[in-house]
Amino acid sequence: MKPVARQKSVLCACVSSGVLALMMAAAPAHAQDPAGVFDEHAQDEDSDDVIVVTGTNIRGVEAVGSETISLGREQILQSGRANAADVVRTLPQVRDLGEFREGGTQGGNNNQQGNAINLRGLGQAATLILVDGRRIVNTGASQTFFEANAIPMAALERIEVVADGASAVYGSDAVAGVVNFVIRKDYEGAEVTMRATNNSGGWEYTPGITAGTSWEAGGLGQGNILVSYEYSHREAYRRYQNPYLRQDRSPFGGFDARLNGTDATAGYNGNIVVPTVDPDGPFGPAQPPQNQQIPAAGANIYYGIPSGTNENLSAGDLLFNNPSLLDSALFNDYTGEMERHQVAIFLNQSIGDRIEFFAQGSYNNRSTVSQTSQGVIANVQLKPVLYDPQTNTPTGTPNPYYIDGLTNGPLSVQYNMLQSVGTNNWTGENESYNITAGLKAELPFGWDGEVYYTYGRDEACNYCQLGTNINLAALQYQIDIGAINPLNNVDRLGGEVISRFTGDNIQRSGNGLDDFVIKINGPLFALPAGDVRAAVGGEHNQVYNYNINGANRPYTNEFVLDTDETSSRGKRTIKSAFAELYIPIIGDAMNVPLVQSLTVSAAVRYDHYSDVGSTTNPKFSATWKISDALSLRGSWGTSFRAPNLPDVNPTAISSGGAFPFFYTGADPRFPQGPISVGYVTGANPDIKPESATNWQIGFDFEPLDRLRLSATYYNIAYEDRIAGPDVFGAFFNPTTYPDYLGYAQFIFPINNPATCVNGDLSTYDPVLGGYLGRTLLYVNGLNDPCSIDVLLDGRNTNLAATRQDGIDAQIDYFHPTPWGGLSFNLAANAVLSNEQQVVEGEPFIDRTGFYSSPIKWRGRGSVGVNYGRFNATLFGNYTGAYTNDQAVNAQNQAIAPVEIDPYVTLDLSLGYRGDGFGSGSGFVKSYRAGINIQNLTDRDPPLVFTTGGVFNPTYSNPFGRTFTFTLSAGF
Repeated sequence: MKPVARQKSVLCACVSSGVLALMMAAAPAHAQDPAGVFDEHAQDEDSDDVIVVTGTNIRGVEAVGSETISLGREQILQSGRANAADVVRTLPQVRDLGEFREGGTQGGNNNQQGNAINLRGLGQAATLILVDGRRIVNTGASQTFFEANAIPMAALERIEVVADGASAVYGSDAVAGVVNFVIRKDYEGAEVTMRATNNSGGWEYTPGITAGTSWEAGGLGQGNILVSYEYSHREAYRRYQNPYLRQDRSPFGGFDARLNGTDATAGYNGNIVVPTVDPDGPFGPAQPPQNQQIPAAGANIYYGIPSGTNENLSAGDLLFNNPSLLDSALFNDYTGEMERHQVAIFLNQSIGDRIEFFAQGSYNNRSTVSQTSQGVIANVQLKPVLYDPQTNTPTGTPNPYYIDGLTNGPLSVQYNMLQSVGTNNWTGENESYNITAGLKAELPFGWDGEVYYTYGRDEACNYCQLGTNINLAALQYQIDIGAINPLNNVDRLGGEVISRFTGDNIQRSGNGLDDFVIKINGPLFALPAGDVRAAVGGEHNQVYNYNINGANRPYTNEFVLDTDETSSRGKRTIKSAFAELYIPIIGDAMNVPLVQSLTVSAAVRYDHYSDVGSTTNPKFSATWKISDALSLRGSWGTSFRAPNLPDVNPTAISSGGAFPFFYTGADPRFPQGPISVGYVTGANPDIKPESATNWQIGFDFEPLDRLRLSATYYNIAYEDRIAGPDVFGAFFNPTTYPDYLGYAQFIFPINNPATCVNGDLSTYDPVLGGYLGRTLLYVNGLNDPCSIDVLLDGRNTNLAATRQDGIDAQIDYFHPTPWGGLSFNLAANAVLSNEQQVVEGEPFIDRTGFYSSPIKWRGRGSVGVNYGRFNATLFGNYTGAYTNDQAVNAQNQAIAPVEIDPYVTLDLSLGYRGDGFGSGSGFVKSYRAGINIQNLTDRDPPLVFTTGGVFNPTYSNPFGRTFTFTLSAGF
């Protein structure tokens, strides 16, 4: 990657010639519909003659070299999934859901609980999501992503997936592949649908309507419109409803997470936690004694607080090692209550014989409210003396609630305010829309052209706690001045007192897309095997992102706005030029032995970014058809992913802090004993784009009519991956990170001179001054820079590399019968190796088949029968064995890795469809009823013991047997 300025003339020339050509004339394009998963000969009732082909800009030809996986409308409905993202996740090529899904994801980079797709397990950012082959606006704040549920299910015609690098055609993000949601284009009448499902725990109800019509507009020609609308309401699913989601995992043989060290989910009475006495002090070699009665407490003693107002307690009044506990699952939602409105619109109108105007749009409005006890059960300090309300400094007045005889200094109290304050709420709100309008034209010499503009906007309250957020600094202040007695578990706090430490905590974001694309394609000249075809075009894309962050933070409980829309706005302009060639070298009529046809294609794309440089990415592909039954294919190309705007914008995401640490490591640059550790995290303006090289080779074999076997070997070398270096693990765990395991370049000794003055950058160590001279939004912990001894740079950077190879394989068979037909499908993905390199120069380590990395095997198969108007399909889902390298025992102590057995579940889909009531000429023209049962045998998820839980949410869910009911009618 390097900045390039002179390429602008190339782009301008390309765009100008395309505009001139479009002004000359116009007409619709055609492409070939790829095969379906179950029966490639079945056609959707409303399929359009003009088909979008994923992976190429040349109309009228199939994509060369790369396999396209297509899920038709029938397969989407049979899957029984509640949304488009979950449909795609049934594919074996999708791995590692991570946090970009709904359920249990609050508090990370996905507070709004959006959905993203992760092909190959290379991260959601490496998968490009398109709608009808066009980009959509990003969503998110600290990490932006493509919302995979941008289109209502009622509007989907099919989903196409190309699990191969495609930056030569589409630009950034298409490293692992592309997921293209193709919307319905042509439907006459109205279709009403009702879907009810409980496959996310709480029941979700989704009524929807799709309506369309066509017309003849006099001299203009034909036109049509289709509109789909869906409304979804999902009930909240409380964690306590499911034993797999509770803190107390002892019924499964796991540890009771209600208490762990000084962290505990205190019951309504609350607790006091006192560390055991270290026999030789904090700096001596001897360790403090462990709690023998409560091993999970470690070197701490728990005192349960008796019921009462508790104003003059003595140590003897407390309940020694008898803590008051409850399970936080009682008050926390796994999936929150959700409401969603979705609209998709397609409009097409001929303008004479040669031009078509088209417009399409999508609208998504989602609100999710998740209850939580976060902050309502808090660790606070009860200090020996009261504080002055005016200055917030200690006085000489003894605190009447303090208990002598337990420890020197403040008491750590686990304070439960649920009965006074109630639960806290996460509110995630997201509103986004994408509007595309353009022209298609029939150009001279058999060429076609297309020009369009996409306007996309997304606004979200990713993390909004409105009026319910607990300001711990203000709460501690109220305790310090004696306004609150945290030992009083009988009297409820009054509303006026509660208002002094509650308030808002918001993280709002906005994202924008203004994308202008022009492209032309058609024949160049004829060869004996057919026409050489080409496509050229240009794109001008402007994107922006901003984050608004604020909370009631000071002890005075005033609302503080850390960033606003103006100060945090990051923007980027991308100018691109692309070209593609389709070359039929050998054709059937040429009678070449063993070569029925040989076709090659070449694509190249140049992208110039206003902030991170430029890149050129080629792709070469070939398909060799040996006979009607056998063909070979392959491709090679490069791909890239530009950093998201928040990755490089410190005014949107950045922070710093400091804390004391007792250093016992072997690094001679740091003194043994107490030191001050400073750190910085967040955005890094020096990040460069990620890059990848992809190649694959495969075959398609049809030995019998309607029987197809295919397999693909793929290889991906993915470099400069953007991640945060694990500097905290490296610095604090020298035994498990010998020589910092490559992270030494992010650990800096700080030697401030004796003349250092806090607030004067010129007096700091130059390294520290360089970091603190940059934008840092949250720096409360760095208020004493002159005392810092070490600085840890935890900002995102180009860090890791991944080398992955594997095999995709699929078998499809459909056998027609006089009464219907039988179908069989089996699809599998095997990851042969997934090697990872932490930093450049370090060795690659194979990370295939571990808890948080791609497992080796994943598959899905089906057996189906169509009998007249009735259909039934039994699906099998296979998740291969893997190693739990994060295993813990019943005391939450790390143990040797544990092998997890394969996991198999069955799904059943039953459906019936008719052409109407009576003679079929009545008001109802068609109808359909279906039921899908996921996890038919109610198989429990494999027990996978980690600090985070007893199952792996990446490859299983805790809901057991779940149902989806669908009823639709056409009018």
